[in-house]
Amino acid sequence: MVNSNKLNSADRFLRLFADVRSGEGVTALLLSSNVFLLLTSYYIIKALRDGLILGEFGAEARSYTSAAIVGVLAIGVPLYGRLVDRVSRNQLINIATTFFIVSFVAFYGLWRTGFNIGVIFYVWVAVFNLMIVAQFWAFANDIYNKTEGERLFPVVAFGQSLGAVVGAMYVETQVGSLSVGALLLVATGLLAFQVQVTNYIDRRELRSGNVPAAMLESKERGNKSTERPWKVPVINGTGPFKLVLENRYLLMIGLLMLLLNLINSTGG
Repeated sequence: MVNSNKLNSADRFLRLFADVRSGEGVTALLLSSNVFLLLTSYYIIKALRDGLILGEFGAEARSYTSAAIVGVLAIGVPLYGRLVDRVSRNQLINIATTFFIVSFVAFYGLWRTGFNIGVIFYVWVAVFNLMIVAQFWAFANDIYNKTEGERLFPVVAFGQSLGAVVGAMYVETQVGSLSVGALLLVATGLLAFQVQVTNYIDRRELRSGNVPAAMLESKERGNKSTERPWKVPVINGTGPFKLVLENRYLLMIGLLMLLLNLINSTGG
């Protein structure tokens, strides 16, 4: 039984909804706020993406973007995997997020010139959604071990659901007042703030001693701990993407998932 005398205010509040133990409440709230900012930003961008492509090219063009999305991911995912092998977790998050922030500022600049960004923006936002959201949950998985995750991920996931609602509602209420460019800058600002929250969580976990510093070094490989797998395991010197490409069974599963998503996207 948890000693209530050791619980802080965040712990007590979250215990109304989940099995939160001493000292876990603040981190859970920070992660929930983090993914809230991320999803709010994404759903603002998503609304802009759909409006731009439908307004400029019609619904049919959206169906044909699936192949382009697959092509960009086929190039981007291996590059991302190489980056994973060369930098620390925190550096990876900052590099990837900053890259997308800069890209959205560039899209704003193109929009200002009158360039029709609809199709390119649609493809890019799909890539952004797949990579950045997955990156957040990988970060959260690093913060918690399996047992903690089973108890606390529902709290974190609430921030994700709330962010999706708030982002969509914000666009709906502001669409007549703010331009496409202004909404894009709002979403980009939220994304920039979100990565700062991620950095704060990372520093806080380091200070608390929950994260061994050595596990964050790029030279660290093949962490054998079953509690906190900070780095992607390396199997016989093989990275995860190479492992999939060299294993026929895993490759066929990957191609099947790719085909299913392609059919789903085209049919939707």
